[in-house]
Amino acid sequence: MMKLKYALAFLFLAFVCSLNAQIRYGFKTGLNFAHFNGPSEMDDAGKDLESWSNITGFHIGATFAYQFTDNYSLRAELLYSKRGAKYTFDGQSYRTFRYDNSSTMSFGNSRYLVNINNSYIDIPVTAVARWGDFEISGGAYVGFLISSVGDGSLRYSGKTAPPQNYTIKDVNTGKDELVFNLNYNYRKDNPGEGGDDVGAVIAELSSAPLRLEMPGTLGAYYDYTEDRGSLFNGLDYGLIGGVSYYLSSSLYAGVRLQYGMADVSNSDADVSKARLNEDGTFIYRDDKDKNFSIQVSVGFSF
Repeated sequence: MMKLKYALAFLFLAFVCSLNAQIRYGFKTGLNFAHFNGPSEMDDAGKDLESWSNITGFHIGATFAYQFTDNYSLRAELLYSKRGAKYTFDGQSYRTFRYDNSSTMSFGNSRYLVNINNSYIDIPVTAVARWGDFEISGGAYVGFLISSVGDGSLRYSGKTAPPQNYTIKDVNTGKDELVFNLNYNYRKDNPGEGGDDVGAVIAELSSAPLRLEMPGTLGAYYDYTEDRGSLFNGLDYGLIGGVSYYLSSSLYAGVRLQYGMADVSNSDADVSKARLNEDGTFIYRDDKDKNFSIQVSVGFSF
């Protein structure tokens, strides 16, 4: 019996050593050029109001490859990856000004410019084939959102709802336009939350005059009256594929496409910026916004 135990222990150790000999470890880092793919909200004339352009992020992490042969392997990665989009909304819009137990509706035009930065822990798994100095890979990834922030600006001009039709002014500047800074933390901001600089914008809403002191900096959910959760979902997943070139036996450079298949926006918190329901409540959008990024990397494999 003791001999059998020693024999089994020896075989197990031999298997572990053999397995370890077939595993290659590595490190990689690089840039992400990312944006969202999704439908744009349209105005009453059918014109697109939204657009997403590339934002530059980065990724960094470890790689683990199991070698089946000299040419074929299965690779898993553990990466910190920052992606998102530069978001623009420009055109038909509205604002609801709330004060005490009342509110004033207005309609006009908004221009939002927001740099959205979402940070993920990504786990890509790919099948890898190598011929000489070239390598191709393809597979899938899953990503877990750990941080979601945005910054930018909002410009709004409009008139109060009929029959008043009063042109809204900023008392501080004397202009028919309200200008705000945007400082968003999509996972932490509360409904109605803004900066401490209340009074930086003073909206004149009627000739009475009715004036409302507002913060110059707005949080992600400043216009909300209830908690609808984070705008961005916590889980992302999709397909990946790329090509690499080995500069030496261990140093390589590569480019990879990352195509998201998950809807990253939460329809319970994704509101229309162009229009409201007849009773003045939000219209929630059940569209699909997906991550798309091109990754350029350098790495080492040992």
